[in-house]
Amino acid sequence: MTSDLQQLRQHLDRGRLTISRLDDGSGVVLDVERERLFTLNATGLGIIQAAADGAADETAVVEALVARFEVSEADAQQDVQTFLARLLRAL
Repeated sequence: MTSDLQQLRQHLDRGRLTISRLDDGSGVVLDVERERLFTLNATGLGIIQAAADGAADETAVVEALVARFEVSEADAQQDVQTFLARLLRAL
């Protein structure tokens, strides 16, 4: 079974999704196959950027969020799981 993080990385690796960071710390992701644009807050951008940077698993993504933001590990874990599930459903 492929994890949500692995699925996201496959989309990024194949060039289906492109990431752009905005000056305010937020970002956008373009789904080039469906021509859809997703806006991201700083947390969402942090999650997708960690995936793009090769995070080995969801734990590594959670650790990246905890290091970057003032958030508990439990809250970061919930944010990662919710974000990945919602984004993949939208694709």
